[in-house]
Amino acid sequence: MKQLVFIICLFSTYLYGQTSRLLQIDSIPSSGLLLNTHWKYYVGDDLEFAKPDYNDSNWSNIDPTKELVGLSEIMDSRIKWLRINFQVDSKLDFPLGLAVTHAGASEIYLNGKLIHEFGNFDTDLSKVTAYDPLYRLIHLPKDSAGQYHLAVRYVLQPNIRYTTIFGLTKNCFFHGTLYNLTTASRDQVKFYIYHKGLDFFVFGVLFMLFILHLAIYLYQRSNHLYLLLTLYLMTNTVVRVLKFFGQSINSVETRFYVLNTANWLLSFTVIFLASFYYRVSNKRFDIYYYALVVYFFIYGFISSLTYGLNIQNVLLLLGSIFSFIVLIRLVIMGLKKKIKGFITLAISIFFAILGLICITISMRFLNYGITPTGYNILKHGISPYLIETIFYFGSIAIPIGLSLFMGIQSKETTIALSKQLEENEELKNKAIHQEQEKQHLLSNQNVLLEKQVEERTAALNNSIETLKSTQNQLIQSEKLASLGELTAGISHEIQNPLNFVKNFSELSIDLVKDIKVELEKPQIDKEYIGEMFTDLILNQERIQQHGNRASSIVKGMLEHSRTSKGKREWIDINQLADEYLRLSYHGLRARDKSFNADYKTELSDSLTKIQVIPEDFGRVILNLINNAFYAVNDRKKRDTSGSYKPKVTVTTQLNNKQIIIKVIDNGTGIPKEIREKIFQPFFTTKPSGEGTGLGLSLSHEIVTKGHSGTLEVQSEEGEGTTFIITLPIQNETQ
Repeated sequence: MKQLVFIICLFSTYLYGQTSRLLQIDSIPSSGLLLNTHWKYYVGDDLEFAKPDYNDSNWSNIDPTKELVGLSEIMDSRIKWLRINFQVDSKLDFPLGLAVTHAGASEIYLNGKLIHEFGNFDTDLSKVTAYDPLYRLIHLPKDSAGQYHLAVRYVLQPNIRYTTIFGLTKNCFFHGTLYNLTTASRDQVKFYIYHKGLDFFVFGVLFMLFILHLAIYLYQRSNHLYLLLTLYLMTNTVVRVLKFFGQSINSVETRFYVLNTANWLLSFTVIFLASFYYRVSNKRFDIYYYALVVYFFIYGFISSLTYGLNIQNVLLLLGSIFSFIVLIRLVIMGLKKKIKGFITLAISIFFAILGLICITISMRFLNYGITPTGYNILKHGISPYLIETIFYFGSIAIPIGLSLFMGIQSKETTIALSKQLEENEELKNKAIHQEQEKQHLLSNQNVLLEKQVEERTAALNNSIETLKSTQNQLIQSEKLASLGELTAGISHEIQNPLNFVKNFSELSIDLVKDIKVELEKPQIDKEYIGEMFTDLILNQERIQQHGNRASSIVKGMLEHSRTSKGKREWIDINQLADEYLRLSYHGLRARDKSFNADYKTELSDSLTKIQVIPEDFGRVILNLINNAFYAVNDRKKRDTSGSYKPKVTVTTQLNNKQIIIKVIDNGTGIPKEIREKIFQPFFTTKPSGEGTGLGLSLSHEIVTKGHSGTLEVQSEEGEGTTFIITLPIQNETQ
């Protein structure tokens, strides 16, 4: 008897447990019935768990509709099972559907039979692929008793990341909602037509604005405002596309990368928008701008972290508020500066903020969300379609406002250009009128001008004849001046050996007198007489040496005088340069006893004789050397420090079958602005009366035209001048 009572009690306890855990469903609202209670949960794997009569009394209770981040006990890659039993009232004779969304791979069993599989479920974890059905409806066949035993075999894909976007994308453990399958399908179609229609509408507006402003920028590349606006619209459009597809992707792993790419692009979108506002408000980048840039880069970085840091939505909301504060501040500045079109920017920001406030309040305080059959409002009965419309309109308010602003700016530019064109037209008409008046005056003055031209032409012809005569006189004067300088040099050069002859002759006469006196003495000092005879012999040798020097100078001048017929002769350039350097120096010393300078030659031993007209080429060398001595003497007179040492150097060298002669001085130099004029006739840098301006002109003509060479000048003002003569080498004929 006791045993029977015990069995009855035990059976009663079992029936009570079975009844208490059975969910009774008497009605299903149009918005669906969320299955978030009466679920049992167990970690392990056995297909026996799918059978209706399996005893799961020792399993744990769980609300699987929560986000994974809120269910730390299931965040691993082990296989898990969920079970729920519910009974539907027999009065509900419509077919049932179960809308499912989850973040793993699953097998769904109804009354012990596998009715659907989501993702790739496998006991080999490397083959598991997480799949989100995105509220896909599954038909639940009703049995005769109206009892449903639902079991879910579940596993998470290892080593993947999860993300949520402002509450629109879920990563639930298992989110199941019961629907009237007949009406749910119709409501779901209606929802997608409206919701996705809004998405496509916003995308279309953004894409058209992007194409429009891209085309404008390609034709106005100098306008950087269009570049910033184009970049903003491009990233905004791409973000819209990525979010649209990201919320429609079933692969949980792929959805993470798509949506986080959208988050990074969203950061760049905000930066481009802020840059545009700073440019149009004529405000330099400040600490608010850089703080905004840093903030959104941090946001993009955090959005890429693991799912456990679930602060992404908060950061996005705070970043949006901060962005609007920065933009409002810039709009106020623009309004104070009375910039055209800023009222449009202010209105667009107002609608954007209104859309953000509506969607934030509805999600946070009104339990507003998206369900598989549309929108779900659980408080206050506010229309979800109105909220969604305001939000979507707010999301395109700023792009439209920016486009209108650029249109206003273009209008202002067009008006300014029109005014400028009118002013230009007036100026053109005025210029045409003035030109007509000028033509009339010119026609009246032509006769008078022709008479004046004839008179002045006659006067110019007379002046030309006078200038030609003056030129010939100056050329003769230049030749006489060169001859005088050459004669003075020759005289000084001959005077030196003659002075030695005179001095040693006088010494010899004194020695002869002393010898005569000594010979008249009674006692003759033969040793003393021998010394005097030795000195006498040395004096005679020196007289002969300096006499020969004077004879060679005279002989050389006779040779030069014999070559005055303009014929070419083979000469030694080194000898000619050395001779004229000394003649020039002594000629200048003869005229100015205070003149003094160092001079030297650097003559190449490899030079060969060349054919020149000696008297002409000698004049060139003499003229260049005279100019060099004049320059160093002029600088010496100006020097007040006493450290300047005048110096003239003549060098010769053989280079690539050409003889190069350089006359180098460290004088005053030639200013750059007159350097190109020094070879022009009658142009001189010397004071009036000291030069005719024909020396360098004739020298240039003798070298270039008479000897097929070149005469160039290199000079630095205050440093010195170098004249360079280049002559081609001819083969000497015997």
